[in-house]
Amino acid sequence: MRIADELLLLAVDPVGGLPVIGVEELDLALGAALLAELALSGRVGFAGGRVRPARTPSASGDPELDAAFAAVVRAPGGDASGTVVALSGGDLLRRLRNGLIGRGVFAEEEHWVEGVLTSSTHPELNPAPRKEILARLGGALDGSVPEPRTASLLAIAHGCGLLRVLFPAVADLDRRVSAGTGGGWEGRAVADAIARRATLS
Repeated sequence: MRIADELLLLAVDPVGGLPVIGVEELDLALGAALLAELALSGRVGFAGGRVRPARTPSASGDPELDAAFAAVVRAPGGDASGTVVALSGGDLLRRLRNGLIGRGVFAEEEHWVEGVLTSSTHPELNPAPRKEILARLGGALDGSVPEPRTASLLAIAHGCGLLRVLFPAVADLDRRVSAGTGGGWEGRAVADAIARRATLS
């Protein structure tokens, strides 16, 4: 699973099938997760705090990541939070959710009233992936050294407020996340992107 898929899986209530944080915050966090995936694969880097595409990129075969990389190529040199904003929006959330539905992780339940579709929810079908991801994050919060993808997920989940929902009883969350992530760019980028979009609304 991509980091963005793991994030979305954690952000949807497994029973109720709806996001447990604001949709706008989730959308920006998903954009950050795509950027983190590109950074970890070496397809983008940071120079002077600006996002730059790799000079000799190759297609990953993943349409979502390739589209995100193409967006960076079209507008290189943005700061991390601005790039997060650029990679979010549109129907990103729907596309990622539909991917998890197609893989049998989420169900899709439509709710109709007098012949009109009023809403849809996406409860969890397979609890195993969520449990495994939560165990990795919990281990990182307890002091285990996470591998880079888990560290990125931890930082992004904290930056958008999701981590507090998932681990409400954990004290000194900021310190634990900082220790587990080494103070990487991801959490700050998400928080700054949320603040940036809030000033525009």
